[in-house]
Amino acid sequence: MKALKIIIADDNYQFRNSIVNFINANVKFELITWSSNSEDTINKIISNTYDLIIMDLSLDGLNGLETTKKIRTFNNYIKIILTTFNNHKEYREESMAAGADDFISKPNFTEQIVPTINRIFIN
Repeated sequence: MKALKIIIADDNYQFRNSIVNFINANVKFELITWSSNSEDTINKIISNTYDLIIMDLSLDGLNGLETTKKIRTFNNYIKIILTTFNNHKEYREESMAAGADDFISKPNFTEQIVPTINRIFIN
């Protein structure tokens, strides 16, 4: 599988940097860019081609659910994984209903991200 082009959309500097470091250490992934708000995220997806967006539910501007819905109005190809610190069943259900391909809670991120990406892109 070719290196996946990824955009990170998260306003939490520490979490975003941990994702960036994880992705940069993995040869399967290529971090292209990051954003900290919904408007910037949407503009980057409109003007560039990405394989995957990893996006926080509580993104600045539109939240991650609303941003996902908006992205799905013009792009059904990019894969979307939504994240948040809470692991409530409702968040997963709302994420999937909004058009996300999966949901990962932030405390489980590093152990779940690779299997989740493999499932999304291989299946």
